[in-house]
Amino acid sequence: MTTYECYSIILQILISVIAFGTLFLYYRQLLVMSHQLESMQESSKAQSGLSLVGFLQAPEVRDARQVVRGELSKKPHEHWSDQERTQASLVTANYDVAAALIRSGLAPVELIAANWGPSIKHCYEILEPFIKEHRAKPGADPKYWSNFKWLYDQAKEIEISRQSE
Repeated sequence: MTTYECYSIILQILISVIAFGTLFLYYRQLLVMSHQLESMQESSKAQSGLSLVGFLQAPEVRDARQVVRGELSKKPHEHWSDQERTQASLVTANYDVAAALIRSGLAPVELIAANWGPSIKHCYEILEPFIKEHRAKPGADPKYWSNFKWLYDQAKEIEISRQSE
């Protein structure tokens, strides 16, 4: 073998080592980026969860839930005043929006259904005749506020699973 052939083989081996080294570095960078993306997604989900908590803890929403649970729970929905119906609508709409956001993956269902479970269940049971009334209006959608019903079902399931532990 000539000197040229030896140098050619050594150069090809060196280029192969560099190429494999480069591929290895790219692979490691992809792994790091993948972990960073997962971390960012978890962080984003946590931020969304915190925003959802803030949404549910807004003073006017808390006041409306207090009206529903404290006052409307004691009288038939036919006797609710316009102001009480506004409060009922606010609670229903807020829980419905929260459920829609959870269903879209922006926050874990356990965060809301577990921590607000008693309120969700109590409010839904009080507001169910009000919801049915709205769904029965001419031109209304029979699935109106259906996300709230889904959230109610989730809260019940979580309560059942906690009791069986």
